[in-house]
Amino acid sequence: MAKLWRRPNSNEPATPEALEVDIPALRIDKPSLIFLNGFFVLDNNFEWVKASLKKMEDLIAHRPDGAPPVDVYSYTHAGLKESFNVAAYCMRPGSRSCPIANKLASGIVMPLVAKDFKIGADGKATGTPLPLDDVKKHLRNVTFFGYSAGCITAQEIFNASLKMMKQVGYTEKDARSALNEVVYIGVGVVSRPGREKDRFTTLFLEATNDKIVRFKNRLWTPLRVLFQRFVHGLKIKKLGDHAAIITAAVPKKHWETFTVDGKTVREKVRNLLPSAMAWIKTYHELPRYVTQDEELSPFAKMVQFGLVNAVGRTSLLDPMDLLEPPAGTDEKIASVYREKISNAYVKPKALTI
Repeated sequence: MAKLWRRPNSNEPATPEALEVDIPALRIDKPSLIFLNGFFVLDNNFEWVKASLKKMEDLIAHRPDGAPPVDVYSYTHAGLKESFNVAAYCMRPGSRSCPIANKLASGIVMPLVAKDFKIGADGKATGTPLPLDDVKKHLRNVTFFGYSAGCITAQEIFNASLKMMKQVGYTEKDARSALNEVVYIGVGVVSRPGREKDRFTTLFLEATNDKIVRFKNRLWTPLRVLFQRFVHGLKIKKLGDHAAIITAAVPKKHWETFTVDGKTVREKVRNLLPSAMAWIKTYHELPRYVTQDEELSPFAKMVQFGLVNAVGRTSLLDPMDLLEPPAGTDEKIASVYREKISNAYVKPKALTI
Protein backbone atom coordinates (compact mmCIF):
# COMPACT_ATOMS: atom_id res chain seq x y z
CA MET A 1 0.00 0.00 0.00
CA ALA A 2 1.24 3.50 -0.81
CA LYS A 3 2.50 5.50 2.16
CA LEU A 4 2.69 8.99 3.64
CA TRP A 5 5.91 10.12 5.35
CA ARG A 6 7.05 12.92 7.67
CA ARG A 7 10.14 14.14 9.51
CA PRO A 8 10.62 13.14 13.17
CA ASN A 9 9.30 15.65 15.69
CA SER A 10 11.66 17.42 18.08
CA ASN A 11 10.81 14.94 20.85
CA GLU A 12 11.53 11.89 18.66
CA PRO A 13 14.91 10.31 17.77
CA ALA A 14 16.56 12.03 14.80
CA THR A 15 16.95 8.73 12.98
CA PRO A 16 15.44 7.42 10.85
CA GLU A 17 15.12 10.70 8.96
CA ALA A 18 11.60 9.91 7.75
CA LEU A 19 8.74 8.20 9.56
CA GLU A 20 5.64 6.57 8.11
CA VAL A 21 2.44 8.42 9.01
CA ASP A 22 -0.51 6.55 10.48
CA ILE A 23 -2.99 8.12 8.07
CA PRO A 24 -6.20 7.27 9.99
CA ALA A 25 -4.70 8.91 13.09
CA LEU A 26 -3.45 12.01 11.23
CA ARG A 27 -4.79 15.37 12.41
CA ILE A 28 -3.62 18.49 10.59
CA ASP A 29 -3.70 21.50 12.91
CA LYS A 30 -1.08 23.81 11.37
CA PRO A 31 0.05 24.82 7.86
CA SER A 32 0.98 21.59 6.08
CA LEU A 33 2.54 20.83 2.70
CA ILE A 34 1.86 17.41 1.20
CA PHE A 35 4.08 16.34 -1.70
CA LEU A 36 2.31 13.89 -4.02
CA ASN A 37 5.23 12.29 -5.85
CA GLY A 38 5.52 10.86 -9.35
CA PHE A 39 5.60 7.16 -10.22
CA PHE A 40 9.25 6.48 -9.54
CA VAL A 41 9.22 7.52 -5.87
CA LEU A 42 8.24 4.22 -4.27
CA ASP A 43 7.65 3.07 -0.69
CA ASN A 44 10.74 0.85 -0.69
CA ASN A 45 13.21 3.55 -1.78
CA PHE A 46 13.99 5.30 1.50
CA GLU A 47 16.61 7.60 -0.04
CA TRP A 48 14.01 9.03 -2.41
CA VAL A 49 11.58 9.44 0.47
CA LYS A 50 14.12 11.58 2.33
CA ALA A 51 14.99 13.50 -0.84
CA SER A 52 11.34 14.32 -1.53
CA LEU A 53 10.87 15.72 1.98
CA LYS A 54 14.10 17.72 1.61
CA LYS A 55 12.93 19.15 -1.73
CA MET A 56 9.74 20.49 -0.14
CA GLU A 57 11.66 21.94 2.80
CA ASP A 58 14.00 23.70 0.38
CA LEU A 59 11.13 25.15 -1.67
CA ILE A 60 9.54 26.84 1.35
CA ALA A 61 12.79 27.68 3.16
CA HIS A 62 12.65 31.40 2.35
CA ARG A 63 9.41 32.25 4.09
CA PRO A 64 8.89 35.68 5.65
CA ASP A 65 10.33 36.30 9.11
CA GLY A 66 7.92 35.23 11.84
CA ALA A 67 6.00 32.84 9.60
CA PRO A 68 4.47 29.89 11.49
CA PRO A 69 6.13 26.47 11.23
CA VAL A 70 5.01 24.16 8.44
CA ASP A 71 4.60 20.39 8.62
CA VAL A 72 5.90 18.64 5.50
CA TYR A 73 4.68 15.26 4.24
CA SER A 74 5.57 13.09 1.24
CA TYR A 75 3.37 10.52 -0.45
CA THR A 76 5.02 7.54 -2.15
CA HIS A 77 3.61 4.91 -4.50
CA ALA A 78 3.41 1.20 -3.75
CA GLY A 79 4.62 0.28 -7.24
CA LEU A 80 4.45 1.08 -10.93
CA LYS A 81 1.17 -0.82 -11.19
CA GLU A 82 -0.43 2.37 -9.86
CA SER A 83 0.11 3.79 -13.35
CA PHE A 84 -3.23 2.20 -14.22
CA ASN A 85 -4.84 4.86 -11.99
CA VAL A 86 -3.90 7.50 -14.57
CA ALA A 87 -6.00 5.99 -17.34
CA ALA A 88 -8.84 5.11 -14.98
CA TYR A 89 -9.02 8.65 -13.64
CA CYS A 90 -8.73 10.35 -17.04
CA MET A 91 -11.67 8.29 -18.29
CA ARG A 92 -13.82 9.40 -15.33
CA PRO A 93 -12.31 12.66 -14.01
CA GLY A 94 -15.56 13.77 -12.42
CA SER A 95 -15.89 10.88 -9.99
CA ARG A 96 -12.91 8.50 -9.97
CA SER A 97 -10.96 7.95 -6.74
CA CYS A 98 -8.79 4.92 -6.01
CA PRO A 99 -8.55 3.30 -2.54
CA ILE A 100 -5.37 5.15 -1.50
CA ALA A 101 -6.89 8.50 -2.52
CA ASN A 102 -9.94 7.65 -0.42
CA LYS A 103 -7.63 6.86 2.49
CA LEU A 104 -5.70 10.13 2.07
CA ALA A 105 -8.91 12.15 1.89
CA SER A 106 -10.17 10.37 5.02
CA GLY A 107 -7.01 11.23 6.94
CA ILE A 108 -6.16 14.70 5.61
CA VAL A 109 -9.44 16.41 4.71
CA MET A 110 -12.38 14.78 6.45
CA PRO A 111 -11.30 15.23 10.12
CA LEU A 112 -11.15 18.98 9.35
CA VAL A 113 -14.72 19.16 8.07
CA ALA A 114 -16.75 16.67 10.14
CA LYS A 115 -17.10 15.84 13.84
CA ASP A 116 -16.95 12.15 14.74
CA PHE A 117 -16.00 11.27 11.17
CA LYS A 118 -15.64 7.60 10.33
CA ILE A 119 -16.15 5.14 7.49
CA GLY A 120 -18.90 2.62 8.18
CA ALA A 121 -18.94 -1.08 7.38
CA ASP A 122 -20.85 -0.25 4.20
CA GLY A 123 -18.00 2.01 3.05
CA LYS A 124 -19.98 5.23 3.51
CA ALA A 125 -18.80 8.23 5.49
CA THR A 126 -20.65 9.33 8.61
CA GLY A 127 -20.21 12.33 10.86
CA THR A 128 -21.58 15.77 11.64
CA PRO A 129 -20.67 18.74 9.43
CA LEU A 130 -18.76 21.48 11.23
CA PRO A 131 -19.70 25.17 10.82
CA LEU A 132 -18.72 26.19 7.30
CA ASP A 133 -16.59 29.17 8.39
CA ASP A 134 -14.60 26.91 10.73
CA VAL A 135 -14.16 24.33 7.97
CA LYS A 136 -12.76 26.92 5.58
CA LYS A 137 -10.30 28.08 8.21
CA HIS A 138 -9.19 24.50 8.87
CA LEU A 139 -8.68 23.73 5.18
CA ARG A 140 -6.37 26.72 4.74
CA ASN A 141 -3.81 24.55 6.53
CA VAL A 142 -3.76 22.09 3.62
CA THR A 143 -1.51 22.60 0.59
CA PHE A 144 -0.87 19.88 -1.98
CA PHE A 145 2.04 19.83 -4.41
CA GLY A 146 1.65 17.25 -7.16
CA TYR A 147 4.20 16.10 -9.72
CA SER A 148 3.37 13.88 -12.71
CA ALA A 149 1.30 10.93 -11.41
CA GLY A 150 0.88 12.82 -8.14
CA CYS A 151 -1.39 15.18 -10.06
CA ILE A 152 -3.84 12.31 -10.48
CA THR A 153 -3.65 11.60 -6.75
CA ALA A 154 -4.53 15.23 -5.97
CA GLN A 155 -7.60 15.16 -8.19
CA GLU A 156 -8.74 11.83 -6.79
CA ILE A 157 -8.41 13.26 -3.26
CA PHE A 158 -10.74 16.06 -4.35
CA ASN A 159 -13.28 13.60 -5.76
CA ALA A 160 -13.13 11.44 -2.64
CA SER A 161 -13.45 14.44 -0.31
CA LEU A 162 -16.41 15.87 -2.21
CA LYS A 163 -18.19 12.51 -2.17
CA MET A 164 -17.65 11.98 1.56
CA MET A 165 -18.60 15.55 2.46
CA LYS A 166 -21.93 15.06 0.70
CA GLN A 167 -22.41 11.73 2.50
CA VAL A 168 -22.05 13.40 5.92
CA GLY A 169 -24.56 16.12 5.02
CA TYR A 170 -22.92 18.95 3.08
CA THR A 171 -24.64 20.35 0.03
CA GLU A 172 -22.48 20.17 -3.09
CA LYS A 173 -22.31 23.97 -3.16
CA ASP A 174 -21.00 24.22 0.40
CA ALA A 175 -18.61 21.28 -0.05
CA ARG A 176 -17.07 22.83 -3.16
CA SER A 177 -16.88 26.24 -1.48
CA ALA A 178 -14.97 24.68 1.42
CA LEU A 179 -12.63 22.66 -0.81
CA ASN A 180 -11.77 25.82 -2.78
CA GLU A 181 -9.79 26.80 0.33
CA VAL A 182 -7.27 24.00 -0.23
CA VAL A 183 -4.35 25.05 -2.44
CA TYR A 184 -2.92 22.66 -5.00
CA ILE A 185 0.03 23.28 -7.33
CA GLY A 186 0.55 20.64 -10.01
CA VAL A 187 3.56 20.35 -12.33
CA GLY A 188 4.15 18.03 -15.29
CA VAL A 189 0.38 17.62 -15.15
CA VAL A 190 -0.98 14.28 -16.36
CA SER A 191 -4.56 14.94 -15.25
CA ARG A 192 -7.15 16.97 -17.20
CA PRO A 193 -7.07 20.68 -16.23
CA GLY A 194 -10.01 21.53 -18.47
CA ARG A 195 -12.20 19.29 -16.29
CA GLU A 196 -10.70 20.50 -12.98
CA LYS A 197 -11.49 24.24 -12.95
CA ASP A 198 -13.67 24.49 -9.83
CA ARG A 199 -11.88 22.34 -7.29
CA PHE A 200 -8.96 23.29 -5.07
CA THR A 201 -7.39 26.72 -5.69
CA THR A 202 -4.98 25.52 -8.35
CA LEU A 203 -1.96 26.32 -10.49
CA PHE A 204 -1.28 23.88 -13.33
CA LEU A 205 2.20 24.00 -14.92
CA GLU A 206 2.70 22.23 -18.25
CA ALA A 207 5.78 22.39 -20.48
CA THR A 208 4.60 22.31 -24.09
CA ASN A 209 7.59 20.15 -25.04
CA ASP A 210 7.21 17.82 -22.03
CA LYS A 211 6.70 14.58 -23.94
CA ILE A 212 4.68 12.87 -21.21
CA VAL A 213 2.34 15.84 -20.89
CA ARG A 214 2.03 16.09 -24.66
CA PHE A 215 1.13 12.40 -24.94
CA LYS A 216 -1.58 12.90 -22.31
CA ASN A 217 -2.93 15.96 -24.09
CA ARG A 218 -3.03 14.17 -27.44
CA LEU A 219 -5.40 11.67 -25.86
CA TRP A 220 -7.69 14.05 -24.03
CA THR A 221 -7.31 17.58 -25.45
CA PRO A 222 -6.06 17.17 -29.03
CA LEU A 223 -7.15 20.63 -30.20
CA ARG A 224 -5.16 22.38 -27.47
CA VAL A 225 -2.12 20.26 -28.30
CA LEU A 226 -2.35 21.24 -31.97
CA PHE A 227 -1.90 24.89 -31.06
CA GLN A 228 0.61 24.25 -28.25
CA ARG A 229 3.07 22.76 -30.74
CA PHE A 230 3.62 26.28 -32.09
CA VAL A 231 3.64 28.12 -28.74
CA HIS A 232 6.99 28.47 -26.99
CA GLY A 233 6.67 31.58 -24.83
CA LEU A 234 5.36 31.68 -21.28
CA LYS A 235 1.56 31.98 -21.08
CA ILE A 236 -0.66 32.23 -18.01
CA LYS A 237 -4.42 31.80 -18.40
CA LYS A 238 -7.18 31.72 -15.81
CA LEU A 239 -9.48 28.70 -15.88
CA GLY A 240 -12.47 30.16 -14.08
CA ASP A 241 -12.27 31.64 -10.58
CA HIS A 242 -10.16 28.99 -8.87
CA ALA A 243 -7.54 27.76 -11.33
CA ALA A 244 -4.89 28.99 -13.74
CA ILE A 245 -2.77 27.12 -16.26
CA ILE A 246 0.81 28.11 -17.03
CA THR A 247 2.45 26.82 -20.21
CA ALA A 248 5.82 27.29 -21.89
CA ALA A 249 8.47 25.34 -23.75
CA VAL A 250 11.47 24.56 -21.54
CA PRO A 251 14.98 24.98 -23.02
CA LYS A 252 16.78 21.84 -24.10
CA LYS A 253 19.42 22.28 -21.42
CA HIS A 254 20.48 19.69 -18.88
CA TRP A 255 22.34 21.74 -16.27
CA GLU A 256 20.83 23.71 -13.39
CA THR A 257 22.59 26.59 -11.65
CA PHE A 258 21.66 27.58 -8.10
CA THR A 259 23.13 29.14 -4.98
CA VAL A 260 23.98 27.22 -1.80
CA ASP A 261 25.44 29.09 1.20
CA GLY A 262 26.44 31.98 -1.04
CA LYS A 263 28.22 29.73 -3.56
CA THR A 264 27.07 29.08 -7.12
CA VAL A 265 26.55 25.39 -7.84
CA ARG A 266 26.04 23.80 -11.25
CA GLU A 267 24.32 20.43 -11.26
CA LYS A 268 23.20 18.12 -14.06
CA VAL A 269 19.47 17.47 -14.37
CA ARG A 270 19.12 13.71 -14.06
CA ASN A 271 17.24 11.99 -16.85
CA LEU A 272 13.81 10.80 -15.77
CA LEU A 273 14.16 7.44 -17.51
CA PRO A 274 16.60 4.59 -16.65
CA SER A 275 20.13 4.77 -18.09
CA ALA A 276 19.31 2.25 -20.83
CA MET A 277 16.79 4.77 -22.17
CA ALA A 278 18.86 7.89 -21.53
CA TRP A 279 18.78 8.78 -25.22
CA ILE A 280 15.07 9.64 -24.84
CA LYS A 281 14.68 13.22 -23.63
CA THR A 282 11.29 13.69 -21.95
CA TYR A 283 11.75 17.23 -20.53
CA HIS A 284 9.45 16.00 -17.75
CA GLU A 285 12.04 16.14 -14.95
CA LEU A 286 10.98 17.89 -11.73
CA PRO A 287 13.83 20.49 -11.74
CA ARG A 288 12.49 21.94 -14.99
CA TYR A 289 9.38 22.99 -13.07
CA VAL A 290 10.72 23.92 -9.61
CA THR A 291 14.09 25.51 -10.42
CA GLN A 292 15.12 29.07 -9.62
CA ASP A 293 17.36 29.10 -12.71
CA GLU A 294 15.77 31.30 -15.39
CA GLU A 295 18.04 29.79 -18.04
CA LEU A 296 16.85 26.27 -17.32
CA SER A 297 13.14 27.06 -17.27
CA PRO A 298 10.67 29.92 -17.83
CA PHE A 299 8.77 28.46 -14.84
CA ALA A 300 11.66 29.52 -12.56
CA LYS A 301 10.61 30.70 -9.07
CA MET A 302 6.89 30.15 -9.71
CA VAL A 303 6.53 26.99 -7.66
CA GLN A 304 8.76 28.29 -4.88
CA PHE A 305 6.81 31.56 -4.59
CA GLY A 306 3.49 29.76 -4.99
CA LEU A 307 4.15 27.31 -2.17
CA VAL A 308 5.47 30.01 0.18
CA ASN A 309 2.33 32.05 -0.43
CA ALA A 310 0.13 28.97 -0.06
CA VAL A 311 1.44 27.79 3.32
CA GLY A 312 1.24 31.36 4.67
CA ARG A 313 -2.31 32.15 3.55
CA THR A 314 -5.01 33.29 5.95
CA SER A 315 -7.87 33.71 3.46
CA LEU A 316 -9.18 32.36 0.17
CA LEU A 317 -6.70 33.26 -2.59
CA ASP A 318 -7.11 33.95 -6.26
CA PRO A 319 -4.76 31.65 -8.22
CA MET A 320 -2.86 34.71 -9.45
CA ASP A 321 -2.18 35.70 -5.82
CA LEU A 322 -0.04 32.58 -5.52
CA LEU A 323 2.31 33.95 -8.17
CA GLU A 324 3.14 37.15 -6.26
CA PRO A 325 6.68 37.50 -4.87
CA PRO A 326 6.41 36.71 -1.13
CA ALA A 327 7.16 39.35 1.49
CA GLY A 328 10.90 39.78 1.95
CA THR A 329 11.83 38.98 -1.66
CA ASP A 330 14.73 41.09 -2.91
CA GLU A 331 13.16 44.01 -4.80
CA LYS A 332 15.35 43.59 -7.89
CA ILE A 333 14.38 39.93 -8.16
CA ALA A 334 10.72 40.77 -7.45
CA SER A 335 10.61 43.50 -10.11
CA VAL A 336 12.01 41.28 -12.87
CA TYR A 337 9.75 38.42 -11.81
CA ARG A 338 6.59 40.60 -11.77
CA GLU A 339 7.39 41.79 -15.27
CA LYS A 340 7.70 38.18 -16.42
CA ILE A 341 4.31 37.33 -14.93
CA SER A 342 2.66 40.45 -16.33
CA ASN A 343 3.96 39.81 -19.84
CA ALA A 344 2.80 36.19 -19.74
CA TYR A 345 -0.71 36.81 -18.41
CA VAL A 346 -3.43 36.42 -21.00
CA LYS A 347 -6.37 38.61 -20.02
CA PRO A 348 -9.78 36.93 -20.30
CA LYS A 349 -11.81 38.09 -23.26
CA ALA A 350 -14.44 40.65 -22.34
CA LEU A 351 -18.01 39.39 -22.54
CA THR A 352 -20.18 41.08 -25.15
CA ILE A 353 -23.95 41.34 -24.93
